[in-house]
Amino acid sequence: MSLKKIAVIGTIAALGYFLLKDKAKKLTAQFGLVKIIPIGFKNLNGNWNSGKPSVSFNLDLNFINPTPQHFKADGVVIVLKRLLFYDKNNVFLGQSDINMSSLSIPANSRTIIRNVPVSLDLQTTLINAIAIINNGSFLPANIKTEAVISVLGIEYKLKQ
Repeated sequence: MSLKKIAVIGTIAALGYFLLKDKAKKLTAQFGLVKIIPIGFKNLNGNWNSGKPSVSFNLDLNFINPTPQHFKADGVVIVLKRLLFYDKNNVFLGQSDINMSSLSIPANSRTIIRNVPVSLDLQTTLINAIAIINNGSFLPANIKTEAVISVLGIEYKLKQ
């Protein structure tokens, strides 16, 4: 391969990287404004026989885009890796490993993602259940979420 071809390929690759990086910054900033609200759960299961007992269930999530811009992540630049769930006192409740590479939310609208698998460590779940009982009622609106996204292979946490 000649030096000219290597220079052209290198220039195209560098230009593509900087364009993707700019797109990633814009998508990350816009996704930081998206609200993620749990709206229901089903299929509660307990795994008692493993070395680490756990509770799992499927959660329906409401992704709300309050911006006037359509949000579309196509998986080339941004991937929603995990959701971390906390109560109103910032006590960790559990997480969901999603690895969602395609997400589209219309402007000033919402998208519901159904049956997102969530797994909770049983010890953490019992401690949190006792804390909830001691503090009063538990409301889904009090759940805080933190999204872990991967942008060009680098992970970022976005608080909701």
